[in-house]
Amino acid sequence: MDYTKPTLLVISGPNGAGKSTHIQTMLPDAFGSIYSFDRDNTRLGFEKQIEAQGNIPEEEVFGRATRMMEDRLIHEMKEAIILKKHFVLETPLSHPDYWVYIDLFEQGGYQIQLNYLCLDKVSNCIARVAQRVLEGGHYVAPNTIKGVYDKNLEHINNNIEAFKLIELYDGMIVPTLLVTINDGKVTYADEDALKKRWIKSGLTVLYPNIKAYLNSR
Repeated sequence: MDYTKPTLLVISGPNGAGKSTHIQTMLPDAFGSIYSFDRDNTRLGFEKQIEAQGNIPEEEVFGRATRMMEDRLIHEMKEAIILKKHFVLETPLSHPDYWVYIDLFEQGGYQIQLNYLCLDKVSNCIARVAQRVLEGGHYVAPNTIKGVYDKNLEHINNNIEAFKLIELYDGMIVPTLLVTINDGKVTYADEDALKKRWIKSGLTVLYPNIKAYLNSR
């Protein structure tokens, strides 16, 4: 990957995978000092601002904070594109609305890299989120966690060509690189990649290529 060219680095994965916690370990050297836009943390910051005003109905806080976060994100993305600066975006990819961000950078002449961190099962994600709540983190409903887990993989599988470089990470203990795919070709794969259901069943376009690469070694 030629990082002299403007690059959008997408950090994605299901809820509870550890994206925010471990993001620095998944950044290329060229991105070490670059600020990462975290949708969840930015929205939570706006929620606190709104709640501090004391005159906004509780049921309106989330929606208002989300709109404020989206406005901030779009502003920062457009600013980066004008300046041709690298950009790091931590986001789910479970809905077409999220892919609009990627389209914006593609139209700006950016190359796109995806670093995807996943856990073995939805139940692992639910347990992680529950622990996070006990530690003061934000809650996500189990049905939402399952939906994001499945839909992330579905949308990535259907839009593989959007990414010049893909790195797949196992997040069960600490982020461990399982697969690297550069310009559609597998250039690295760990044997454990074939054991991951989320790769075998969720990324069906990639799995045969990963298997063929490992069998050819």
